[in-house]
Amino acid sequence: MTAGPTSDAWRVGAAASALVAGLLLAWALTVNYTRASYGFFSDGATYYMLAHSIAADGDFEYRREDLERVWHEYPSGPEGIFLKRGSAVHLRLDGQTPFVHVDRTPDPDPTRLYFAKAFLYPLFAAPFLRAFGTNGFLVLHAVVALVLFVCAYAFLVTRSSPIAAVLFAFAFVFVSVLPVYLVWLTPDLFNAGLVVLGYFFWLYKEVATPDRPSGTPRSAWLVGTRTDVVAAIWLGMALFSKPTQVLLMLPVLGLFAWRRQWRRAVVIGLVYSAVVVALFAVNVAITGEYNYQGGDRKTFYSGGESKGFPFQSDDRTFDSTGIGRGTDRVLVEVLVTRDAVLNVFRHNLGYFFVGRHTGLAAYYLPAMMAILLFLLARRQQTPWGWMTLAGGVGSAIALMLYMPFTYSGGGGPVGNRYFLGVYPVFLFLVPGLVQPWTAVATAVLSAVFVAPLVANPFYTSFYPGEHVKAGPFRVLPIERSLVNDLPVNASPARSRQPLGGEPPITAYFLDDNAYSREGDAFWVRGESRADVMLRAPAPVDVSAGGERHRPLRVPRLQIVLESGPVPNRVTVSSGAETQHVDLPANDARTIVLAMDEGVAYKPYPENPTNYIYTVSIDSASGFLPIVATGGRDNRFLGVFVKMTPLYE
Repeated sequence: MTAGPTSDAWRVGAAASALVAGLLLAWALTVNYTRASYGFFSDGATYYMLAHSIAADGDFEYRREDLERVWHEYPSGPEGIFLKRGSAVHLRLDGQTPFVHVDRTPDPDPTRLYFAKAFLYPLFAAPFLRAFGTNGFLVLHAVVALVLFVCAYAFLVTRSSPIAAVLFAFAFVFVSVLPVYLVWLTPDLFNAGLVVLGYFFWLYKEVATPDRPSGTPRSAWLVGTRTDVVAAIWLGMALFSKPTQVLLMLPVLGLFAWRRQWRRAVVIGLVYSAVVVALFAVNVAITGEYNYQGGDRKTFYSGGESKGFPFQSDDRTFDSTGIGRGTDRVLVEVLVTRDAVLNVFRHNLGYFFVGRHTGLAAYYLPAMMAILLFLLARRQQTPWGWMTLAGGVGSAIALMLYMPFTYSGGGGPVGNRYFLGVYPVFLFLVPGLVQPWTAVATAVLSAVFVAPLVANPFYTSFYPGEHVKAGPFRVLPIERSLVNDLPVNASPARSRQPLGGEPPITAYFLDDNAYSREGDAFWVRGESRADVMLRAPAPVDVSAGGERHRPLRVPRLQIVLESGPVPNRVTVSSGAETQHVDLPANDARTIVLAMDEGVAYKPYPENPTNYIYTVSIDSASGFLPIVATGGRDNRFLGVFVKMTPLYE
């Protein structure tokens, strides 16, 4: 282990940072973003319009010119934009405690609308948009990625060799799912930048003290207590931008409490609180409400139930269009149920780490490596390290408890979008690295999963379900608790498909190895394994007491397997049982497969509980009907499957 950074170490860092900066900025300034992005990802339309409104008009309001501006670059329009009405706020003083009262009344101008998302990320993006147009988003993202890399290297090199530090920093930032979000017009990457700055300014002095070579005039101020104030400011902004990151300040205050530095804890806590209160106060000043996602809030699409966008025409107003999406309270009646705490949370713990669509092992492997290295390097473990670990893991657990049915971000994101802001915390667990092989191994193992994703982030973002259909992702479990937010839902022909049963069970075909449904059955591709997620219904029972949903469970599943003109060996698995069935040519077999307990799914109080199951069908052989029997069917068919749930 090196004693600390040397001049050679800083030259390595400067050269690597210059290279990263040059490559990122060259990419950000030259890519044709509006053509490459296919459209908006997730909540991108809202942030795109708000940032352009601040940059071009200097306001936070949604007007007709904002809508027209979108169509200049995106003919599809601002699909999925969130808007809300504001309120008028009046302060009233009287003799009753607390003496100052806030009265809120409807906005006197009912046609005035606001963008219903946090304004911080668009506010930071606006200057870049004025300079570079829409590509300004990419320039901002390039700056954020560079900040992440520089902070990672500067922290790691205080205890590691320069080569090991630069390689691990590169792996942590660029060999994970993070580069995919360089092309998302959402604040997830921006939040990661806020958090890494907060933790860097808090912890750098813990590993680079003034008596080490890092205590040069250029960096001496980084090892002083003033950096705690800077850290509190960044973390306060992170909380406002994403309230689920609220626990990330606790390790900072916890370390002060452990050292009995009470005055320091109070001062930093007040700075943090002041930043948070000030930002929410600005939101009140703009919209009349502190909650930018609450109140009279809707989401809008060009067609369907939404019926277009406000101001699209004279008859398109906030009242006549949109779908209500206000978030004004915590759904306690959903989050504290027996199913949510004992069933869903237990499964989510596994999904969070090794899930096919969201797991850390696949999308954030450097974070898991950082945890492992920290636990193994017992001599380098410190109180602030344990508190950092508790803050990161605690934030993950809180996210799963608060959003058990959408902890990944909703809308079929790539990996766990909501976790991206917490991801940088785990960087600060990495102990001193003498040799570069740990960093190399981390990069290679992570690349096994993420290399196809970062190679073409635009395609990955627009088709977020494609990469999980092949390769190592196929060995990971399917997140049944996220059934409505998995990418398969973007394809109506592959999701919510009725199969057998009375009432019918609903199927989600998660890969291309199951062909389109034919009645209540389907073909599995030859020499392939099809993974199918099943959602049990909850029919309505009518009695003298009224109507109530009766959630059905599927303890067993009856499956009819039919072969074609070639013999086949079919393997069927549910997680609770696996059966191997040998089928002669042109024959059929019926089996009854035991199912596991299922995962309870009830995201909203008004929804019934559905139980979610998974089944995989593996066909060992296959045939081509166009060759074997004539006709025009050129599919490579394996086994014909009909499923009938045996409810209880």
